[in-house]
Amino acid sequence: MAETTGQQGISFRRYTPEDLRACTRLAEEAWPPGSDLAAKIEVSWGMEGYIESSLMNANWTEIAYDSQGVVGFLFGRIDKYRGEVAVPGSLFGELPTLAKYVVGKYRKTPGILALFWTLLLTELKLKVNMPRSDAEIRLFIVDSKHRGKGIGGMLIDRFLHTARDAGSTLVTVYTDDKTSNWQFYEKYGFRRVGTFHDNVTSYFCNVDSTGMIYVLDLKKAQATA
Repeated sequence: MAETTGQQGISFRRYTPEDLRACTRLAEEAWPPGSDLAAKIEVSWGMEGYIESSLMNANWTEIAYDSQGVVGFLFGRIDKYRGEVAVPGSLFGELPTLAKYVVGKYRKTPGILALFWTLLLTELKLKVNMPRSDAEIRLFIVDSKHRGKGIGGMLIDRFLHTARDAGSTLVTVYTDDKTSNWQFYEKYGFRRVGTFHDNVTSYFCNVDSTGMIYVLDLKKAQATA
């Protein structure tokens, strides 16, 4: 994934560890905590751990940036990308890494058991409902100050183009109805194939949230393009 420049002065490159703080800031902004969360856990409850755990099984880690810094990113899995074999996720997905990070930082925080319970429930639901695929969008965020400029479209276009070139046929993505622009995926032809109560988003946003699983058939998408 060589460094390239797109439209409006936006450039793209592979993620490096120096990007962690910037990506964490965007994630914290994208998923602000509910009003009751401050009493349970610090605002930066472990978003760095979430970023790092999302990177564990991702072999596509693209950063979008301009002269001011990181303005978006997309982490994903593409089987056979550059001949690489994507590492399969563990039984509980990103939970072990996230648990290690959060316990180390917040082991004395009240409500930590409730947090782990919500993580576990959501991961189990994902394992049951997520279809097998040869490409997956794991984490996809654009800075709110830069939305509407086509940055998200450039990020996902580059990911889907690479997945198609690698021979992928089905792309999956998990999102929710409270903190994401899920209509964005539908405009790209993604089809919703599963829904369930999202315990994690409901916990952090302090409002009932529905988790949604979308799939995109790359062959059909190409045929209708």
